[in-house]
Amino acid sequence: MKFSSVENTVPAAVWFEAIKPLLREGCQLKICPEGRSMVPFLTGNRDYAVLSIADGKYKFKKNDIVLYRIESGIHVLHRVCRINKNGVYTLGDACLEIEGPFQREDILASADYIIRKGRIIDRENRWYLFFVTVWTLIRPARHAVIKSYFSLKRIKNKIKRLLKRRRKNRSNRNG
Repeated sequence: MKFSSVENTVPAAVWFEAIKPLLREGCQLKICPEGRSMVPFLTGNRDYAVLSIADGKYKFKKNDIVLYRIESGIHVLHRVCRINKNGVYTLGDACLEIEGPFQREDILASADYIIRKGRIIDRENRWYLFFVTVWTLIRPARHAVIKSYFSLKRIKNKIKRLLKRRRKNRSNRNG
């Protein structure tokens, strides 16, 4: 039997409404976000967030990752950066501008844990909380840090390719 892969054919508003009853029964939703707004903690099309429904029982805390729907109907996965009487404010890890306020009813689900590079990271993990706290504090410098990180990564990959080519050339000469 042959199956074809179909991607991006069901709008988020439709699939979320369809799985809401399962979430209410205690099931979790594992999603692979798209985009780069949550880099460096979640990389689009690689990492996952495992979500539970936000049914009012859970008290949101600063630094929690939440799924919410904005007015245009788009679903967004960002981190809570502030909560006050006006509502909940969020910020993507790679973003500089805070979004909100959103009411608690606008928040559809919250991340119980993330899966980063295949490794499960609980939201209460001390190292994770440490890095998230530091990342939150350096918000004005985020873009410089991300740009430096990707520049170093490109240099590292170029060096790897160069060394691989050298080894291949040596083995060709010796073989």
